[in-house]
Amino acid sequence: SISVFFPSPFSSIPPFLPLSSMMRGKATKASVQETMEQHNDDMTDKLAAKVDSLRQISLKINKEIDEQNKDLDNLSDTSDDIINSLGKSMKNLMGLANAGGTRPLLVRACGMFGFFLVVYFFSSRFTSEV
Repeated sequence: SISVFFPSPFSSIPPFLPLSSMMRGKATKASVQETMEQHNDDMTDKLAAKVDSLRQISLKINKEIDEQNKDLDNLSDTSDDIINSLGKSMKNLMGLANAGGTRPLLVRACGMFGFFLVVYFFSSRFTSEV
């Protein structure tokens, strides 16, 4: 018996159809070709659906990457601002230390410590509620 091979793991048609069983009844060479064409059309439609699905996934990935790049740019700008501000504060602190003794420096250092302690307290309180 001669067999026709349909190479598709997605098909509902069995992979091997005996040609003799296709020829029984009123099956002709033309109906075998029609069956093969229909099978190829089904496979093409399924492939097109998979390609469209992959396209949608890649567009979502691209959008997510763009959003993350914007977030990283904002984070970089913010950290640069913080570093510049800290550098200016250190320069001012060094100027105070060089200009006038330790008492004003100690008062300002305690004030800054108190300020950061208050900021930490409020930030930890608000973040724990979320």
